Amino acid sequence: MATENRIIKFLHIPLILLSSAVSVTLLFLLNHRFTGKFPRLVSPHPDTTAIIVQVSASILAASQVYVLCTLVNFATRLQVFRKFISASSLRLLAALSIPRIDWDLGYRGIAVAALFIVIGHVFGAVWAGALTPLAADSIRKDGTIQIPAYNGPFKMHWSLQSGGKIFLNNCIQHRLTSSIIISRCPTIYYITTLISTALGATSAPGVPRVYPKIEVPAWSYSNRSYGAGASQGLFSPTSNSNDSHTAYSYEEPGYWSRVACHYNETSNLTITRLDSHKDAPFVLLQVEGSLPNTVANNISSYTLMTDRTRWWNEALGWSAAAANGHNMLAITTVLSGHWYTPWNRMQCSVDFQPTLFNVAVNLTRSMINVTPSGPHADFDPTGSLQKAVMANLDLISRMSSNIGISSLGAALDANSAAMNASHPGMAKDEIYLRAGENMIAALVDDLLVAEASRQMIIGKSSVAAPVYKKFDAIRLGLPRFIYISLAINITLVLIVLAESLRTQAWYHLPVFNITNLQSVIAAALLSPSRCPIHDDESEEDGNAALGISEMNLQRFKWTYDKTGTVTMLVDLSSDVPSEKTNAASNPLEHFSSESLEPLV
Repeated sequence: MATENRIIKFLHIPLILLSSAVSVTLLFLLNHRFTGKFPRLVSPHPDTTAIIVQVSASILAASQVYVLCTLVNFATRLQVFRKFISASSLRLLAALSIPRIDWDLGYRGIAVAALFIVIGHVFGAVWAGALTPLAADSIRKDGTIQIPAYNGPFKMHWSLQSGGKIFLNNCIQHRLTSSIIISRCPTIYYITTLISTALGATSAPGVPRVYPKIEVPAWSYSNRSYGAGASQGLFSPTSNSNDSHTAYSYEEPGYWSRVACHYNETSNLTITRLDSHKDAPFVLLQVEGSLPNTVANNISSYTLMTDRTRWWNEALGWSAAAANGHNMLAITTVLSGHWYTPWNRMQCSVDFQPTLFNVAVNLTRSMINVTPSGPHADFDPTGSLQKAVMANLDLISRMSSNIGISSLGAALDANSAAMNASHPGMAKDEIYLRAGENMIAALVDDLLVAEASRQMIIGKSSVAAPVYKKFDAIRLGLPRFIYISLAINITLVLIVLAESLRTQAWYHLPVFNITNLQSVIAAALLSPSRCPIHDDESEEDGNAALGISEMNLQRFKWTYDKTGTVTMLVDLSSDVPSEKTNAASNPLEHFSSESLEPLV
């Protein structure tokens, strides 16, 4: 018997190994992120990428379908020479070997053939899901960025003289760019930004508070800055690669300022009216007294001015100081006023807790997000930075306006309204206290950022911190499709291996192929069904017909591919094998397609 060509016989093995190798490769690349040229090549051309993915998926799915169909075909070709097979079964196996739907198969056969075709499309869909490039994040350590360092005592470049006058001899500015100016006296230069920060310090629950960076308004913070992230807009991180990145993060030590406010009825800070000329268009008010953490009456008094109207007494001021290991702020209002009296005699403590912060920078949105990571050693044990921040906080009240309304009083009132809207069941006094805490904490955060910028740019004191960048990256496929494709390939490999062992590597696989038309015609012409047995014929007639068929089988000896031998018998007249037909007793030897001509 002639056997099948070796290439045709074993072609399905390299094909299944190829698809399996692709699946294994995708599994190894599951957590890999492609950066550099690949994302720049793929992202701008989604249409071309989709075509390439679809073609690749179709080729790999076709290889799997070929393997499956080949196994069915080979098993059928080996079986038809060992036992009788009905025509309907042969049609079904032929349909599965291509695959296609033969509408003469009947309901069950059509369903099986259709399922086989659907499986092929499922293979293609799985491969498409496993090969499609998807946008992903690739985060790795790359370069450094400068963060502030406080080495030695922190020096303030302004001071208060007797009578509350501000000494500004050293209060100069450093122009970093045309739009970025760093000042040695942040409160004096950024007073407008600080008042704006105070107005929006309280946001609704679940709504992030977004506000500009004090010295670089092009950048914004999302929620609290905690005084960290001053480097953004001033320094760019160094880079060890040319890959484009959209975000980066680093760690920076800083102070987590915790503000706690309460009412102190014995507060010694007061605000009183000074005598002024009766024709003057303004009224002078003096803030004086002391704080709980200071010696009595050692607060440098200062003067507030309001316009001479019936609301002249609606004024608010505060004083703040870092002394004796405590950071305190006290608020006072005119006792005869009404607008700001809820904050009269309010005192707040500011606790600076050394903390390590994670600073996440989004380059696309120019947004900075700071989150506490954990406690950290005090980076400024001298306490100079805390004193500078509290002195700047004190200076805000001295520079704020009370003409018409108090800018600080209006900010406290705005925060109280926001707190009341988000916590409608909270007691009034509690609302005022929490609003005061939010506003003071926001101001302290901004002042810490401004002082950090001054330290790095003017003081030239900074250290490098490692940066973790998020690069534009591409990953191949979704994990679930990669796992499914691998499972399909493993299953097919096991089936191929089992069939190879069962059939001894398809030993003696005949050339005869049920999908080859001339092979089927030859088998049909030489089958006993060419002398069909009808129901109305007698048993003797049937035996006679069978005898004629057997004589024909003995008479015609055809060569098939010169050395081929066919011993298959197929009953085309019935789906049920005839009991009187025995394949083993009707050998067909050496027939060829050329010999069919006399029969046509």
